[in-house]
Amino acid sequence: MSGGDDVKVAVVGVGRWGLNHLAKLVPLLGPERVAFYDADAERARAAGERYPEVAALRSWEEFLDGGYKAAIIAAPASHHAELAGAALAAGKDLLVEKPLALTPPDAAALVRLAEEKKAVLMVGHILLFDPAFEALKDAIAAGELGDIKYMTAARAKLGTIRLEEDVTFSLAAHDVALALWLLEDEPASASAVAVDARGAGVADAAFLNLSFSGGVTAHVWASWLYPLETRRFVVVGNEAMAAVTQEKGGRGELTVYRMGARGGGAEVYDDGSSAVEVPVVDLLEAELGHFLECVATRATPRADGRQGLDVVKVLAAAQKSAAAGGGPVRLEN
Repeated sequence: MSGGDDVKVAVVGVGRWGLNHLAKLVPLLGPERVAFYDADAERARAAGERYPEVAALRSWEEFLDGGYKAAIIAAPASHHAELAGAALAAGKDLLVEKPLALTPPDAAALVRLAEEKKAVLMVGHILLFDPAFEALKDAIAAGELGDIKYMTAARAKLGTIRLEEDVTFSLAAHDVALALWLLEDEPASASAVAVDARGAGVADAAFLNLSFSGGVTAHVWASWLYPLETRRFVVVGNEAMAAVTQEKGGRGELTVYRMGARGGGAEVYDDGSSAVEVPVVDLLEAELGHFLECVATRATPRADGRQGLDVVKVLAAAQKSAAAGGGPVRLEN
């Protein structure tokens, strides 16, 4: 968990989520091994008042040239490619908040640079550390649901509206990452319809359909402009079904439903359902602990750069589809 006794980590970007990272890193590593940097003077001042025992870096160069082995890039997504590229070039190990970048070429460049530098590159797809989704992945791998036919995900509430990336990159990214991880596959194509409800030139709701080479379809709906909080992920197999639900920001809960239709006929069956017990963990702490362990051991992260690139390719194809009227768009190579 410690990442080695001498590893020093900087948090780059101390908005709301960057502050969350600081809150977990300080007890994990100790304040003397944590620093932060933000080009915005007001955010840096606020972080310094909240964490006076943590070093506040005065410049980006101080981070690049200093003795910081690793960094958390928690700046706005539009800055990920530039900041992560410079940090990787300087030999830093990185955890980059999702999305890795806003275009496939930028994301691919970061992956290549990390491989050239033999650096750890991890992407903040935090739900891959939710025990409910870990248990769902185990159930799929064990064949408990039979052959997977389709997945459907919903992630919506009246939430934080972003101006630099749309709801596809901000919210749908979570469930796209889950679908790719659960299936261990990449879609051949994506189609999408998006709604710019505010007339701001940024999609507030998006409806994605992903077509996987193995025949599985995944539908992802995401919105930050919706009156009810809805977070669910459902997997339908030919022998059973499963759902992970998350109510009002709480932890994920997994239920397996032994129900379906028999053969090719119309007869349905319902043999009941059961909740799957999963441990209670702090997801951000689990994610950071995994990152620090990878820094110490040089292991490949669960959500590595290539997985982050695959997600960006899906999101970019979905955006292109929505802009062109909703037809299928093949993913970039």
